[in-house]
Amino acid sequence: MKKLFTLFLLSPALAFGQSLVGTTPELRTGLLEDFTGIHCGYCPDGHAIMASISAAHPGKVSLVGVHAGGFAVPSGNQPDFRTPEGTALDAFYTISGYPAGVINRHAFNGDAEQNRGAWEGDMAAILAMSSPVNLGVESSYDAGTQEITVHVQLYYTSDSPGADDRIAVLVTEDHIIGWQTDYGNGDNPNYDHQHVLRDYLTDIWGEAVSTTTTGTTVDRTYTLTVPATWNVANCNVTAFVGEYQSDVYQARTVPADGGTTLVTAQFNPDAAPFRSGANTVATTFNTGITNALGADASYTVTLTTDAPASWASSLEVDGTAFSSGSNITLADAANAQIAVHITPDAAAGIGNYLLTIASVEHPMAPVLQQDLHVISGVHDLIVTNPQAEPWDALYTAAMDQAGEQAYAKTSRDQFTKFGQANALGGVLNIYRNVSWTFPSLLDDEVAILTTFMDNGGNLMIAGQDIGWDQSGATGSYGTPATQAFYTGHLLANFVADGSSSSNLVNFTDADEVFGGVPNSGIANVFAGNTYPDQITPIAPASGIMTYNTTTNIGAVRAQTGAYKLVYFGVGPEQMANASVGRSMIQLSHDWFYGTVGIDEFDAAMGSLGRAYPVPADNRVTIPVSELLLSASLEVFNAMGQLIHSQDVAAYATSVEMNTAQLGNGVYSYRLRTAGSTGQAHSFVVAH
Repeated sequence: MKKLFTLFLLSPALAFGQSLVGTTPELRTGLLEDFTGIHCGYCPDGHAIMASISAAHPGKVSLVGVHAGGFAVPSGNQPDFRTPEGTALDAFYTISGYPAGVINRHAFNGDAEQNRGAWEGDMAAILAMSSPVNLGVESSYDAGTQEITVHVQLYYTSDSPGADDRIAVLVTEDHIIGWQTDYGNGDNPNYDHQHVLRDYLTDIWGEAVSTTTTGTTVDRTYTLTVPATWNVANCNVTAFVGEYQSDVYQARTVPADGGTTLVTAQFNPDAAPFRSGANTVATTFNTGITNALGADASYTVTLTTDAPASWASSLEVDGTAFSSGSNITLADAANAQIAVHITPDAAAGIGNYLLTIASVEHPMAPVLQQDLHVISGVHDLIVTNPQAEPWDALYTAAMDQAGEQAYAKTSRDQFTKFGQANALGGVLNIYRNVSWTFPSLLDDEVAILTTFMDNGGNLMIAGQDIGWDQSGATGSYGTPATQAFYTGHLLANFVADGSSSSNLVNFTDADEVFGGVPNSGIANVFAGNTYPDQITPIAPASGIMTYNTTTNIGAVRAQTGAYKLVYFGVGPEQMANASVGRSMIQLSHDWFYGTVGIDEFDAAMGSLGRAYPVPADNRVTIPVSELLLSASLEVFNAMGQLIHSQDVAAYATSVEMNTAQLGNGVYSYRLRTAGSTGQAHSFVVAH
């Protein structure tokens, strides 16, 4: 049973007391209503995309799973998650395919319903928009009356463009175990359902707010009697404000029992959270907080990271060294400046740092936080699509097999932000782990890749349906920008969407890089969804692999005046022979550095060992074994240019090399005899 209580409070400012909402202008926050069902086989992929979007924008995205339509109808003892509100929303938006997303109830190109491939980009666009109003919410639960009480607060930082706005409030529940059809991972009778819409405390279109001018504060209170079948500990309350049956300006989600958006401090984050670092050079991020609680208050400041263990980091508060996890105390309205210093060393990598500031007196209040990122010493960068993360290990294993020490891995979202911050200057080669994910490419990403490649960067990209995704076929996610990148930089035309009948890859023997790679079966790694792209090369690209004994091309290789390219229409993770999958990546790496050809592959068990010590300063030692002929040691810089050569006698057991005159960076080396060259390895110089 619902009950609605409304309290209006109009006030010019909130600066001198506690508040659920800030008074400085904010950007929009996101509301993603996912139209789903327990018999929708593609919906688990939509759920994974939702989780990825939420993780990329912590605290800024509210998720609602709306079970409606034919796929939501249960059978037997399967759960019934349908609600009258969800059915009404499904009908209003005329949902035509599941999963479908409605993001902030905004019409993109005239249509609010968006397929899952568009959610990531659409959400990013919404979060960049300004909001005329800030929203706060708190919720409590009375176990005696079984009532949830929700308090919503608005503060208008500018006049709302609509005549009236609307406040809507709903409840979702997590961790409901039940049936889910799943085409990707197999049907699951014990699926963990998240964000399931349970009920609205208001009408689905919200309760009207008529005073929407600058400086106005609005307070509303709502209650709901909770059914005994709900687990309140797993329930969340989402409140949002926006126009009637149209754009949502802000949405906030808090736990139903004790959740709050109480503003404990005003936070001034660093404006440039993605940076390029350098060996032994400190990168400093500057942030600050102002106590907004109306009384003396304490805050716990913590810095955590997944950076290389040898990198150094430190905190300062108001210019004084500060230990992570310690508390600072501020008088009412007092402020503190917090500096984060990050100093990489010779170890290449990406350091992802999380700065958190938590109220001691109000532990349920939102934790203020900022992600900070530094990339340093990285020449080879693995970039992974959402949902392709399980195959990261294959790419890192290939880098290790190649002897590459200046590599790192990152997500597509982080890669794009590093690129937009002009922080990819040291990266020479990119390895795109697309796998079988959608959308395969995004507009912002290909803008970065285009600049990267046009300025000499090399690209290896792999995954089934990259070509299909750019074909314009019904259900594909390609845009004019990604389609132009496909033909203009991946140098391929899509021919056909493959099938499980294409079950063998046959590398072209005449290709000087991949010609020696053994053939391999194509494994069923996507639960029967095997669609290896058939493509044709666009000059100067040439085909390097076909399917079965046909002439159907599945991969191309090219060297233009600006970049080198390797594009596989089937992923290395799909190779039944795992060593072939690693070779697809490793040989791309070796070719990018100019140190591989068909002879090199034939000599893959060559005579050179791993150089030591690494990183090298003045000298490096390279073990040699089974060298029956005299040879030359050749050393190449990161651009693939030969910079050093020295003789190595037959039967030598090691080679000593003077590195004192080499600049800091990564170098590759190989042995060359009169008839062949050996496998390339690499080492790092750091003085």
